[in-house]
Amino acid sequence: MKRLDISKLDVAALLGTDACVRCGECTLTCPTGGEAQDVELITPRGKLLRMRDFVKRQYGLRARLFGPKGIEDDELEEFSRRVYECTICGQCKVVCPAGLDTIGFWENMREFLVANDLGPLPPHQQIVKSIENYDNPWMQPRTQRPGWSKRLGKEVVIGDSLKERHEVLYFVGCTAAYDPNIRAMAEYTARVLARAGVDFGTLGNDEGCCGSTMMRTGLSDSTKGMVLRNIERFEKAAPALIVTSCAGCYKTIRQDYPKYGKLPAPVRHITEFVGDLIESGKLVPEARVDRTVTFHDPCHLGRHNGLYDQPRSILEAIPGLRIVEMERNRDDARCCGAGGGVKTAFPELANDISELRVADAESVGCEVLCTSCPFCYQSLKSAIASSGSEMEMVDLMELLWQSLQAPR
Repeated sequence: MKRLDISKLDVAALLGTDACVRCGECTLTCPTGGEAQDVELITPRGKLLRMRDFVKRQYGLRARLFGPKGIEDDELEEFSRRVYECTICGQCKVVCPAGLDTIGFWENMREFLVANDLGPLPPHQQIVKSIENYDNPWMQPRTQRPGWSKRLGKEVVIGDSLKERHEVLYFVGCTAAYDPNIRAMAEYTARVLARAGVDFGTLGNDEGCCGSTMMRTGLSDSTKGMVLRNIERFEKAAPALIVTSCAGCYKTIRQDYPKYGKLPAPVRHITEFVGDLIESGKLVPEARVDRTVTFHDPCHLGRHNGLYDQPRSILEAIPGLRIVEMERNRDDARCCGAGGGVKTAFPELANDISELRVADAESVGCEVLCTSCPFCYQSLKSAIASSGSEMEMVDLMELLWQSLQAPR
């Protein structure tokens, strides 16, 4: 039996989970352990009880689940894999009657696994190598990072925030910069900002991965260097505001970066920033978009940051748009299945969850499924195809841009 290092565990917080009443609310709504597959160890309750009993055994306290010698190697291997079968969507935190910080628990569990060479999983390690070698998860050269802007031609001039000061620094993010199917998100974001007369620039080739992927898989210690390099670039750019269109980048820079260093400017998601531009009259959607649309709340935007009204206010400002809500929306929204490294390590499971979300959208009769996160966009678009749906997947900024095309 392997003796494990528990120095990385927040033991006090974990033992505090005695407040768990085993009610099963988290099991019923967990996208990976309650809806897509019925395995108790994947559920929040299952993971918490198993981990807590292990820690109690280490401290000589009474444990319920393990034998007298603690956790056996084969059990540990299964437990490690199950811990990574979690999108860290935060649904369990929302429904927990004891108010447990389950998001913090899952990320801390993964740090513990990494410290004991039990994580991340092999598919995650390929992404880690890519980030270490290329500063992005897609094994693409740094010089190709600004390639997304080529389709803008001379219509929109993208400033270089490291050579000249701009009021707003647009942090593009790796997925929108490199994935050819997602680049439209960055393109339409830039078009919308330019239409509003926003003085903005990017870090161009020097923009680095935000580190979200590594943090969510338990590699927080390994991200310190890249985080500090990005903060140094932010300081050099000296913007009044940092804006990101990626929900994952937004969560990471806003919530995680302050643990490593001080940010030189506030961070806002594009839905917050553009919503204010519309409210102030700097953006006026005039062209009718006669479609029926539903909005999918990204976990990192909604449950992790509480941004629910902002994207909907943008949709409500678009003339002709008929907005319908899925039964599960806002803090009860079903996860798309892509987060927490699940799509990388368990692609079939991730697609099963995505198809459930597509079915949610189909049930309300929408023509357009809209979101504001590149990972949600990527996963849901794939699930639309695999499920045979005829819905259209659209990013919020693209939908807004359609309404900004009225003659001026």
